[in-house]
Amino acid sequence: MSKCRIMLIDINRISLDTSRDMLEYPIGLLYLASSLEKAFGNEVETRIVSYDHRRHGDSDVENWIREFRPDILGLRSLTMGKGILHQIAHVAKERLKVPLVIAGGPHATDSPFDVMENKSFDLASLGEGEKTVVEIVRAYMNNETFETIEGLAVRSDKGIRLTPPRPLITDLDTLPPPDHSATDFEAINKGHVDFSFRYNVPHANLFTSRGCPYKCIYCHHVFGKKFRFHSAERVFEEVKSLYENHGIRSFQIVDDIFNLHRKRALDFFDRIVKSNMKVTFSFPNGVRGDIIDKEVVEAMWEGGVRYMAYAVESGSPRIQTLIRKNLKLDRIKEAITMSTAKGIVTRGFFMFGFPTETEEEVRMTIDFATSSDLVTGMFFTVLYFPGTPLYELAHELTDMFSLDLRLEDDYVSVREGPYDFSRERLEELKREAIRKFFFSEKRLDFFFRLMPNFYSQRDSDAAMLVNIISGEIKATDVEDPVYGDRLHRYFIMAERFSEKSGFFV
Repeated sequence: MSKCRIMLIDINRISLDTSRDMLEYPIGLLYLASSLEKAFGNEVETRIVSYDHRRHGDSDVENWIREFRPDILGLRSLTMGKGILHQIAHVAKERLKVPLVIAGGPHATDSPFDVMENKSFDLASLGEGEKTVVEIVRAYMNNETFETIEGLAVRSDKGIRLTPPRPLITDLDTLPPPDHSATDFEAINKGHVDFSFRYNVPHANLFTSRGCPYKCIYCHHVFGKKFRFHSAERVFEEVKSLYENHGIRSFQIVDDIFNLHRKRALDFFDRIVKSNMKVTFSFPNGVRGDIIDKEVVEAMWEGGVRYMAYAVESGSPRIQTLIRKNLKLDRIKEAITMSTAKGIVTRGFFMFGFPTETEEEVRMTIDFATSSDLVTGMFFTVLYFPGTPLYELAHELTDMFSLDLRLEDDYVSVREGPYDFSRERLEELKREAIRKFFFSEKRLDFFFRLMPNFYSQRDSDAAMLVNIISGEIKATDVEDPVYGDRLHRYFIMAERFSEKSGFFV
């Protein structure tokens, strides 16, 4: 019997309208490939492809599929990439007659009926996929029904239905390590930035935990609300393998909430220090800021952490309660201060446009950002993804179908929403936030002094350029003459991009 050929395509649709595109390799699909190899060995052949919407099109997809001739095609996508998701499925099923086409990832999990209404899809896999994909492949190879497999959306004579939900994987250490042999570490970032906004840096991503017990209403629930984690020993061994076998020195931890289990975090970094490996870690997303203390910050710094993003979202206590993040603002501000003082490049994430949010509450967020010791920051617009409690709340307040939500654009463009002022005013407030935050004497001091701890000069230059253009800053807006001189060349560079509309971070 010939091998079952499985192609997994990650649809990269993270569009930030900046000078350089962002692209990452799909570590979730590496976990799937490892699980298939463990279950079937030489009976299957798996290929993983990253689809970059700015570089690839239908012809590329056709070439990939014609060359590999997959029996099964799995497509992973965020809601932001759902248009491309449907487009690729149509090409695969209708034009190239791929026998089995499956959707997975956040969009399929949150909106399975949107997926399955497209008859080019045979199945949608909901939630964690390692066990599900093994059972799908086994059923396909044995010509068995898929309708008894947990965690699927299936199509039958009675229409689209969901099979019983699949229980979460309790012990993550039972999963085989992700198959990094499928990753070209040199090529994946060539010409792109990573999640930590570095350009052309070979690195590996670590996915050390799943699930988050907090109940933020804007989040997807792909991994559930129960926190599960790889042991510190397992994560350390993965780092050691990548260090010794692939020459990797830079690691991104891409968890939702790495530090929830404090003892595990301390244990992991203690192992790194004792190993004497010369490595750098960054957290582009995965910490809960108001539970970080001095001991954790010390351990992170000694273990090689040089960049950490703090997701604050709002400086308004009412909004914190409304969105159920319930962040203790005074404690996260202390954590930011400790981290920056240590030398870690800290970045704050903030969101404007929550339901019922007032202009005064947006200003509270701006005030929090500007008064903090963050080195850098990003000001996003709230996105109302169907399938989230945020969308349900918003729909109770207004007819969401009447709004131009533009879910497939990016994370930063200003959109309509059920906030308590106009879209035009939100755009003005965002520019104001950028001006006040980035171009104070304190922020410029942090920027020039601390950015070299993690970023190359080229990366720092690009960040400053984007900030100037985003905030529509002029040389005369910088009051301190010393910093005015240091920024002079950036203002000259910014003129080259000044006609590019909507150039935000």
